[in-house]
Order: sequence, then structure tokens, then C-alpha cells
Amino acid sequence: MNQYTQQTVSTLQSFRASMYDVMTSADYKPLIVYKSQFTGYTKIALPSSVYLGKKDRYIDLKLMIRQQGGTEDLSEGEILFGTKNFPFGFYDVTIYENNNDTNMDIANTIKVIYNGLLNVSSATGTVDYTEYTTNDSDTESVYITI
Repeated sequence: MNQYTQQTVSTLQSFRASMYDVMTSADYKPLIVYKSQFTGYTKIALPSSVYLGKKDRYIDLKLMIRQQGGTEDLSEGEILFGTKNFPFGFYDVTIYENNNDTNMDIANTIKVIYNGLLNVSSATGTVDYTEYTTNDSDTESVYITI
């Protein structure tokens, strides 16, 4: 499992995984798909850079994790979490071998080279929660089943 921590400023962070042995070519940036386990929403991004220096152990995908309120550019590896649709928490990550450095379409990738888990947290430790207020009734009902 990998970990991203959103700081108070944008920071370059790594996603490391052993996937070189299943790739047919490492010529292009892989396509990364993040799916929130909480909301089900999906983001598709390219890494800002790929490091192959330790390819026998792992490939290091660098991404810029934007600070809260920042803007993202998924094609440049700049990604933002901690929003309503992409909250802090767990994400299913699927990485595809790509056929060029600009492709952002899953249908145009070569194959899946990695499936895994990512945990995204906040360095400040504070999360804003919205209270659920659309209750079906104002009564506090308790149901006992036997």
C-alpha cells in the first residue's frame, strides 16, 4: 500500500510499485487511475515524472500533491485530494501501461500493470465534516428485532 500526505503547500510525492517485469515497454508515462472507496468517483492522471533507476525493485512515479484550495492539472501529474468527491481515505489504484506520454484515455492503453491500494491523509490532521441533516423523521426510532 502506498501513502500520500497532503501538506499545507504543494509537495512532490512518490508512488512506488514493482511493475517493470510486467511491462512490455517503459518508454512512456503510465496512466494512473484513482478510485475513491468512499465516493466511487474516479480520477485519471499521468505522473509528472518516472524514475527507473531501481526498476528491478520498483518504478517510482512522481506526482505533485496540491495543497487544499489549489488547482490540479492531471495531465501534468498535479493532483488534489480532500474535496467532497475525492476525500481523504482509501483509493483503489490501477496503473496502465501507456502507448504515449499524453494519452489520458483508458481505452487507448496497452494493459493493466498494477492494481493496489492508496491511503491519502492530511498533514494538518483536520478534516471538515458536513453534518447529515436530511433525516426522514425527527424522531429517534429504535427498532428491536428478534
